[in-house]
Amino acid sequence: MKKFTTALIAAALLAPTLSAAPALARDDHRPQQSHKVVTKKVTYKNFRKGDRFDHRYARNYQVVDYHRYRNLKAPPRGYHYVRSGNDVLLVAITSGVVASVLTGMIR
Repeated sequence: MKKFTTALIAAALLAPTLSAAPALARDDHRPQQSHKVVTKKVTYKNFRKGDRFDHRYARNYQVVDYHRYRNLKAPPRGYHYVRSGNDVLLVAITSGVVASVLTGMIR
C-alpha cells in the first residue's frame, strides 16, 4: 500500500510537467513571425488660396493667436489663422477653404 501511494503522489507531481513538455516542443518547430516596420513618408503641401486645408499635410501645424503678431488683423467671423511651415493661412473653420496666404510671417 505504501508503494502504491508513493507512486500515485509521484505521478501527480510529474503529470503537469510531462503534459507541458510536448507543447514546448511544438513551439520550437513553428515558423518565426517577422515583424515589419512600416514607415510612412509624409509629403507636405504648399497651400494656395482656394485650396482645402488639411492639417495632416501642413508642416508645423498649429492654430495661431493673431494677438501675438503685429501684422495680423482680427480674422473675420467663421475664420481662424493657421500656421503651415513659415506661412500663416486664413482658413474657414467650417469648410476648411484657404481664404488667404501670408508667406514668411513666422521665422
